[in-house]
Amino acid sequence: MSKERSIATLPLDGGALCFHFINTVNAWRGINLHEYLGSYKDVIAWCEKVDILEDAQRQALLQYAAKDEATAGTALQQLKKYRKMLYQFFSGIAEDDGATLAPGVLEKFNKALTGALSRLQFIPADQGLQATLKQDYTDLMAPLWIVMKSAYDVLTTAEHVRIKECATCGWIFLDLTKNNKKRWCSPTSCGTADKSRRYYQRKKEQSEEELK
Repeated sequence: MSKERSIATLPLDGGALCFHFINTVNAWRGINLHEYLGSYKDVIAWCEKVDILEDAQRQALLQYAAKDEATAGTALQQLKKYRKMLYQFFSGIAEDDGATLAPGVLEKFNKALTGALSRLQFIPADQGLQATLKQDYTDLMAPLWIVMKSAYDVLTTAEHVRIKECATCGWIFLDLTKNNKKRWCSPTSCGTADKSRRYYQRKKEQSEEELK
């Protein structure tokens, strides 16, 4: 029986919000068996899962999307394009800290980041001023701005050597282990799969060698 995949069952193995967003495909490497963002409704379900946007804003965006399905469809495709860009960007960071990052990817990243930071404002809070993004109940791209703010935070506060790409599925994750030796987004799923594949390959090579 195939495993049921949905936003509800989607693991949050990224270690940061922006990586959770990138990881809304089953895999970036090999065959992608599932697209978690199949509709704009799924986008809002994901927002609820990772606890971004207030409930009132999530509901308003859902209603707005339902009234204008064409615009919602366009927004969904744009979100997926930015997700791919973010994967390419952080895959480059994981590989060599962006030294060989394609100029087009960096340009798109900076453009999206500018869009996000232009919406940043400070509001009064119990313990002084608090940075937050302006709420817009009709901006279907609102989740992206929060994701981009998260990307900015990761890049400016985390050690880049801890930004990694899963050796099995290609998910991006922040290695929070003490020794920074983590290779997979999840040792119990991708780690086990990778070890099993390498074991099978060794056995195959041994059998072929014995037949010579």
